[in-house]
Amino acid sequence: MSEVNTKIPWRALIGFELCWFLLVFFQQLLIWPILAYLFYGLWQLPSGKAQLAVVLTAVFGITVDSLLVYTGILSFAQLAWLPLWFLLLWGIFALALVEVMSRFLTKPWLAFMLAAVGGPLSYIGGAALSDGIMSFPAGFWSYAVLALVWGFLGVIFGYSRRWYA
Repeated sequence: MSEVNTKIPWRALIGFELCWFLLVFFQQLLIWPILAYLFYGLWQLPSGKAQLAVVLTAVFGITVDSLLVYTGILSFAQLAWLPLWFLLLWGIFALALVEVMSRFLTKPWLAFMLAAVGGPLSYIGGAALSDGIMSFPAGFWSYAVLALVWGFLGVIFGYSRRWYA
């Protein structure tokens, strides 16, 4: 009989929330310490598959957000693409997803609902804290598209757990 891991991954939970806030609020100013945290978190992962999952998730997320910027759903002041701090935010999110969040995304309907609500709320909070750097040019449609995109991302991220967990 296998033992169920009930240990709460505090470093991953607190680390993600702290890094998210620092990146959104201070943007480029704290890139180096957060990058060091990302590498430390990758080093702490139990397998090469989990490390690869973090990298692939970050690349996939950056690609999706690049499409959202290209189509005018998201916008970053005076930038045609995603800022460096936002790219790093995807790395931090991918690390937290692999370490913690994907455990809650095992049922597709729940994954869709959690991600469709949590994803856009994270963007809205980030936009509010970013001092106008991030915005939603399409108004309501930006929020609707984000909810749909994140809902499907939640299902994909939950399903992908099978390959690295």
